[in-house]
Amino acid sequence: MPRSWKWEAKVARPVAWSTALYDGLLDLTPRTEPTLFGDLDRSRRRFVTVDECVWTLYQKEVTGLLDRYRLEWNNPPCLLPGGEDAKTRDSANRIYDEMDAFGVPRFDESPIAIGGGVLHDVFGLVAGEYRRGVSWDFIGTTLVAAIDSMFALKCGVNEGWKNRSGLYHPARLSLTDARFFRTLEPHQIRDGFAEIIKVAVAGDPALFRLLEEHGPRVSEERFPAADDASEEILSRSMSWMMRELKRNPFEHETARASYLGHNISPGLEPTLTHGHAVALDIAWTSMIAWRRGLIGRYVRDRILRLIRSLGLDVWHPAMEDTDRLVAALSDTARHRGGQQRIPTPSRVGRVTYLGDVTTDELRRAVEDQHQWESDDLPASRSPGGDRR
Repeated sequence: MPRSWKWEAKVARPVAWSTALYDGLLDLTPRTEPTLFGDLDRSRRRFVTVDECVWTLYQKEVTGLLDRYRLEWNNPPCLLPGGEDAKTRDSANRIYDEMDAFGVPRFDESPIAIGGGVLHDVFGLVAGEYRRGVSWDFIGTTLVAAIDSMFALKCGVNEGWKNRSGLYHPARLSLTDARFFRTLEPHQIRDGFAEIIKVAVAGDPALFRLLEEHGPRVSEERFPAADDASEEILSRSMSWMMRELKRNPFEHETARASYLGHNISPGLEPTLTHGHAVALDIAWTSMIAWRRGLIGRYVRDRILRLIRSLGLDVWHPAMEDTDRLVAALSDTARHRGGQQRIPTPSRVGRVTYLGDVTTDELRRAVEDQHQWESDDLPASRSPGGDRR
């Protein structure tokens, strides 16, 4: 007769991460922020990776910051190009090789990544795998990084689909400064505003009104200093993201408001940038909500006009490949445990979740987007009221 002996264990692994928004981050000193890079009494060695563009723009300032803390770092640092094309296993392996050559230990010498969302995701993957996980620090230099990447525990690379390979390994400390945004290209500002629109539509009607009134100016001026609207847009967006993600950091609950804009958008990348794809996805779910009577024409048009006012498209020719969008939604459902769980506006600042969007409905919503963009969409397609 078969016999067996079994042992079981269940443990909880605490996860802690923090974020901060500075005005004058690159001017900090050990006197003002003595523990910025951890406990330097234990070790001052730090492996540093920087986005190539950031290094070109801020080499003097970054070098000055690290040297003021008397870090023993790899100067010049490991450099990684920005953009989705760099979000690959090859990029991760290059960082891994340089990290290994530097001799990063498992404890007390948290490596530092300085750049945008792509560097965050690739470097976090390496840090999570290296020696089965080393602590790391991140300085976000793009608006997408500040609003999105800094708050997510997720890191990874693209393999076939976006973020196909990855893990949960947040930076110990993530920092950003609006001064970085003043050297971004206009399309990078627009990409970041797509994530801010996501926050406003999904959970913050006050932020939505703030964007309607001040968003285009703040975007055009790239978050000017000593500007109340600029500071409030950033602080409200970042606060909401932290509240939203810390409740469900490992995505065990797949009905997440922060998934707004992240349903069919993987099918639009890398043809389009992440933010551009997110904005189109928000417009798509808004059309579905209008068709179903969840929102009226008034709310639908507020959302779509806000998207357009911030320089983003409501429809794009890349959406003509609806077969790829269908495949993207199917893959999204697999990632969410077989359920679509599509966050869909039910009013400004609140979403409901749909699980039964059909292929025909997907395609009809895309067509509605195209017609709205061309001012050809009839007003009578929704059974909802005018101002819902």
